[in-house]
Amino acid sequence: MEQATRLPPRRPKLVWVIFVLALLSVGYTALSLYLVLSGSIPLGEEEAKYFRSLTPIDYAVTGATGLLNLGGAIALFRLRKVALHLFAAAFAIGILGTLRHVADASFAAALGGPGVIGMLAGYALWIAVCIYAWRLKSRGVLT
Repeated sequence: MEQATRLPPRRPKLVWVIFVLALLSVGYTALSLYLVLSGSIPLGEEEAKYFRSLTPIDYAVTGATGLLNLGGAIALFRLRKVALHLFAAAFAIGILGTLRHVADASFAAALGGPGVIGMLAGYALWIAVCIYAWRLKSRGVLT
């Protein structure tokens, strides 16, 4: 009797999209931060004031969030359940890190109106990714 070979599950197309977007997002954030801190990108007065106010904790939060998102993207690409936990942890840490600055006037001024809209859109996308990973997990796609 022939033994059936088990094919690996096919990745949903949205998994590919999330993987690529997460890689681009983490890379863009790292590059932007490097360019700002190296002085390659000129900043306005409010932006410069905001970046001077950042502490090592702020940079640690940014780094942790990026690493968790990168890990979540890789885990999702590999169809692993841990992707949900990594994305959810990144979201929670990102929200907490942002909440530390919401009351600071230089934060709002540094972001500006379009920045706030972009930040809120980013959080909405983050929530959507977490919901999608949860749905894949509940349907048994993630192992």
